[in-house]
Amino acid sequence: MLTWYMYLAVVSSQLKGAFIVSTLDNFSSTPTPTDVKAQSKQKLSDFFQNKRIKSLISVLVPGALAAALFPVFGPIVAGVAAGVAIKNGLSLLGISLSDDTISKLVKPLEGRQLDEDEMQDVLQNTLEQLLPKDKNVNDESAKALVTFVPSIKEAALTNPKLDVEWLGESLKTNLEQQGEAMAKVASNVRELIQLDGAALDAKIQHMLANWTHIIVEVTAREDSEVSDVDSRAKARGGAIGHKVAADIRSKIEKVKIEIRRKEYACLAA
Repeated sequence: MLTWYMYLAVVSSQLKGAFIVSTLDNFSSTPTPTDVKAQSKQKLSDFFQNKRIKSLISVLVPGALAAALFPVFGPIVAGVAAGVAIKNGLSLLGISLSDDTISKLVKPLEGRQLDEDEMQDVLQNTLEQLLPKDKNVNDESAKALVTFVPSIKEAALTNPKLDVEWLGESLKTNLEQQGEAMAKVASNVRELIQLDGAALDAKIQHMLANWTHIIVEVTAREDSEVSDVDSRAKARGGAIGHKVAADIRSKIEKVKIEIRRKEYACLAA
């Protein structure tokens, strides 16, 4: 397993079928993007070689994401160091996840001695639970999936029983089942699967460059009062929205939110 480090190195070794995680102050080997991507592609290839893959459409998206992300989330430790290590690994894959999303994915793995397959299953199960319910995890994971499309396509087509048409339609179906951002990009992902080479790369970069997702949120909790809020935001493409929420003992008043998207303005007060 590769080493991720910034302030310290995280080394994963295998002992009696379980992963024991240790830390070192210094380590001579630094993983490269090529190393990490190769491991991610291998995990994806293993996933698509499953004899039952055609019957797993209902978990295709969380399964593929878990496989692609496993080389980063597999060798973890609890605490800040794990977050740093994971962010470093994600950057090598060209992926960015928020601290909140990373924490939610890591939590079910903390403090457990599991072999590789078990760890990947836990990561997949966590994604299965979060994607339909957590908007932020859904949005960030959708963006990650789009980034992974070339690797997903390459891995899937190593299975002679799979083809481009099945992959595109199956991803679209499962993305729609997740809702939120994933449902919105479902048709685009199906189109991406039909492309190759420079055309595929260009389409992915176009989607990512226009993936603006802005949410303006005003909240009041625990007997608090909020008033005279004047908030402005600008967006290019993507999804924009606002949320104003107060619990039963709190109050929000005099709120003005202005969100501008190109020539379109949405005002809420």
